[in-house]
Amino acid sequence: SSPQALQVFGWRMLEYSVLFRQRERRRGKTLLPPQVYSLGILINQPPRSGDMPPTGTLTYRNDFLTQETRFTFPIVELESWRSRWDELDALAPTNPFAVVIMAQLQATGHPDKATRLAPLLDLTRRLYGYGYTRDRIGALLRLVESMVRLPTALESDYLLAARQLEQEHEMSYVTIAERHGMAKGRTEGRTEGEANLLLRLIQRRFGPVDEATTQRIRSADSAHLETWSLNFVDAATLDDVFRD
Repeated sequence: SSPQALQVFGWRMLEYSVLFRQRERRRGKTLLPPQVYSLGILINQPPRSGDMPPTGTLTYRNDFLTQETRFTFPIVELESWRSRWDELDALAPTNPFAVVIMAQLQATGHPDKATRLAPLLDLTRRLYGYGYTRDRIGALLRLVESMVRLPTALESDYLLAARQLEQEHEMSYVTIAERHGMAKGRTEGRTEGEANLLLRLIQRRFGPVDEATTQRIRSADSAHLETWSLNFVDAATLDDVFRD
């Protein structure tokens, strides 16, 4: 990162620290703010060379007239953990934050979303095996899937694999698989509403319709329903509604 970007990052860290202290002081109704530990996480930094440790410090400085501001806080560069994957995997069963780091490393390691299916499935399998509670796995899975986001074309493949994993572990969560079903349900519900509206309009203008016409409308897709609804505006007969 450029010096200016790090300066902005340092200012934001100071701002968050002050805001958090203020909030906690008000909650505790104390005169002095509580102690807050600030940790900066650098996501896209290149790994350090040599034997330098994966941690360091960053200092925000601001001098104005006779006043000085100094705020020093530790930083962690996530790229430094890429070569320590086994260590993260060992920490993950007792430290959920290790799972978050693993997800971020997979996301940045596969900027092309088309290559993310295998890494996401690997993380999903590992997460099922870490021994977390049902609620904890569900929360972490939703976070992992949001970080290692797949292109729409690959979601069906993940859907099948995720369902198999859920069946193997006799668990289910609001994962891509379930969200896919929710989205499908919303689409189907919207189409059903469009069909019902068109039927009511037709019945009001042309009177009762036969069962075949009713089924034709109810089984139509959204594109056909839109065309027929537009036709209805100036249709003189029922046949005019269904013209191409």
